[in-house]
Amino acid sequence: MPKTIPALAVAAMIAAMSTSAFATEWIECGDAADEAQIGFLLGGLDFSEISRAHMRVGDQWWSTDTTLEPGEPLTVADYFFDWKELYATVSDAEQNVVLGELRVFVVSNDHGDAKGGVLSVPGKGVWAVACEGP
Repeated sequence: MPKTIPALAVAAMIAAMSTSAFATEWIECGDAADEAQIGFLLGGLDFSEISRAHMRVGDQWWSTDTTLEPGEPLTVADYFFDWKELYATVSDAEQNVVLGELRVFVVSNDHGDAKGGVLSVPGKGVWAVACEGP
C-alpha cells in the first residue's frame, strides 16, 4: 500500500502537466477617427469565453477590472462568438443600464480575414468599427 500513494501522486502530477493550456487574446474594435473603442479578452479552448472587457468613448473609460485599467465598472451582460460573428452587450456593474452593444461580422478567404461592424453606445453615438484580434 505505501508504494501506491507515490505512484498516484506521480500519475496526478503527469496528468496535471498534460492538460491543455488556455490561451487568451484581445479582440479590439475601434472607429477610424479614434472616437470610440471596445475590446474583449477572449480565452478558453476556442476563444469563445470573455474574461475581461473595456470600452472608451472620447476620454471616458469603462472596464471589467478597474484595478488594472482606468474607468467606471463595466459588466459583460451578454455575448456570442463563433468565428463568423461576435455579438456583445456591456452594461453597468449592476446590469441595469446597457452601456454599449457591439455587432461584428468576420469574413474570411484564402488571403486572410476582415472583422468589422458597429458599436452603439446609447446617449453617446454609433460608430462603424474595424476589429483586430483572433
